[in-house]
Amino acid sequence: MKLATIRLGGGTRAVKQIDGDQHDGGALLDLGYPDLRALLTDPEGLSKAAAATDGTVYDAETADFAPPVLDPDKVVCVAHNYGDHVRRLGLTLPQHPRLSTKFSSALIGAHDPIVKPADAHALDSAVELAVVIGRAVRHADDEAAAAAIAGFTVMNDVTDRDLEFEMDEWGLGNIWDRSTPIGPYLVTPDELPGGVSPAVALSTVVNGAQVQTGDTANLHFDPVHVVRRVSRFMELVPGDVVATGSPSSPAHDHGAHLKAGDTIVASIDGIGACRSTVVDDAVVDGTAIGASSH
Repeated sequence: MKLATIRLGGGTRAVKQIDGDQHDGGALLDLGYPDLRALLTDPEGLSKAAAATDGTVYDAETADFAPPVLDPDKVVCVAHNYGDHVRRLGLTLPQHPRLSTKFSSALIGAHDPIVKPADAHALDSAVELAVVIGRAVRHADDEAAAAAIAGFTVMNDVTDRDLEFEMDEWGLGNIWDRSTPIGPYLVTPDELPGGVSPAVALSTVVNGAQVQTGDTANLHFDPVHVVRRVSRFMELVPGDVVATGSPSSPAHDHGAHLKAGDTIVASIDGIGACRSTVVDDAVVDGTAIGASSH
């Protein structure tokens, strides 16, 4: 299944794609939940969604996609999880996933504008396969970690490289508000080659030029391993998001960082694409202007 949360007037609805393809077309069937977090919190939510055939239908081409999970309890990120990326940085492959966190206020819909902070000067895009948790899990073994994976989505983990290394704290470069497109769809593992450890191509295109390519088959730590590791430190609950890391992006080394007006397509085969435009965030007397809530 391909599931999503869409905005309708002052609210949202959980939907599933009932026709179309990986290019996000077709129709969307209302599943009777206000959003995907509510659906995933229901122990029978996924099975009800799979069986659903009746309900209001919306046009996917004109839908306003919210983040698949509006307000996840936790957003956990993995750094340096592709061998080519680690080698390009001159680092050694880690023995365990290198974890950081992100706030839910950073997440925006797959087609929402990326708000560029006034003091950000070295923004890079970073496509990532993100796991969405479907059941609570703590101290998981491989079997429990795999069972906890509801599906996968696309994340564009936009990062400010200057800020990332300003205080040798790489997690600071990608946590500001409205910086991280995610979605539009949550795709269940049965739809993907490799299931809970999918082998799918991912890429980033900026202004029509490809700046990043990779394949999730080359993840150093696969999604099951990552979920198992994260569950050692915290209970993962339905709707939590775990991003698995970004492949090498040598095109970013030439100093062509993101600026207002740039268009970005971060895509993963079989899952979908985040299509975003960068906009400036005006700052007056230290107060951000124009960063609306998601």
